[in-house]
Amino acid sequence: MFRLRQVAAISALVAAATFTMACGSTSTAGGSGCSTTYKVGLVTDVGKLSDKSFNFDSYKGVQDAQADSSLCVQGRAIESSTEDDYPKNIGQFVDGNYNLIVTVGFKLGDATIKAAKANPNIKFVMVDNADFSDKTVPANLLGLLFKEDQPGFLAGALAGLLTKTNVIGAVAGLQTVPPVVHYVQGYENGAKYTNPNVKVLKIYQPESGAKDFNDPDWGKQQGVTFIGQKADILFGVGGNTGNGALLAAKEANKMCIGVDVDQFVSYPDVDSCLITSAEKHLDLAVKTAIANAVHGQFKNGVLTFEIANDGIGLAPYHNFDSQISPDIKAKMQDIQAKLKSGAITTGVTS
Repeated sequence: MFRLRQVAAISALVAAATFTMACGSTSTAGGSGCSTTYKVGLVTDVGKLSDKSFNFDSYKGVQDAQADSSLCVQGRAIESSTEDDYPKNIGQFVDGNYNLIVTVGFKLGDATIKAAKANPNIKFVMVDNADFSDKTVPANLLGLLFKEDQPGFLAGALAGLLTKTNVIGAVAGLQTVPPVVHYVQGYENGAKYTNPNVKVLKIYQPESGAKDFNDPDWGKQQGVTFIGQKADILFGVGGNTGNGALLAAKEANKMCIGVDVDQFVSYPDVDSCLITSAEKHLDLAVKTAIANAVHGQFKNGVLTFEIANDGIGLAPYHNFDSQISPDIKAKMQDIQAKLKSGAITTGVTS
């Protein structure tokens, strides 16, 4: 596999604003002073916009671009229900003469690359995918990658410091999706970094078609099982599937950790158990790509988001802030600083 070249620097952006959610055939034009609009379409993975994390926050990047009057962006999202929808949904935006198409998720890679090759005048941005077999990178194709092992490591480090039973768990999406694995591996390594005696229970969701990343009942059952094995902190790593584990933790009065975004904001139903969320700043990444394209600064290849450029991080402790000791907070600040400087690594290499 040919790894696209990496671009570590992230372009500076104007402050983002919140915009009302649009999906399906709904679209919203850019600022009223725009003589022309830049049309951006987003295709979700099967987790859909309701996942309160990955697809949700990627689309927020489109919304933020829409809300920025200097960009004159008109955005629209189409939700995928099955993998067969990927090329059809991308095709809708191609037929609609969109300027840029964002595809969200590792599994959309093949369909996106095929469409990019067939439509050189349209720019394509892949979220969480930047690998393909060609030696020549299409000039109109950009991959957005994140070092998920880093927020996973930070979340695990915190869990290792807070667990009372020395047992924690991770209920994850598909093992065939590398970012999911990176999160879980980072979580396990981070927990053992701060607590060598901790036991990390982990399970990946089996391939299940339309329920991939979208099976909260399965996720909740795995969470209940882990709690029965003395886990007192659960990390939900897989859209609505992982959200089920968060619900299990909440109902059992255990602690939980969200993923991709600050789920204290996006999923308030589980605020009572959320100690933090392992974030990758998807909205920033997507808006960065859109802004660069609008300004004529689009570059093919890879834009990588990591702790060194604030592309990932931990969400605030919110309701747990007063319950986390100053000593633990100091240790977490030290770990973040060392991870950012390179003094320590996550130990995840794949």
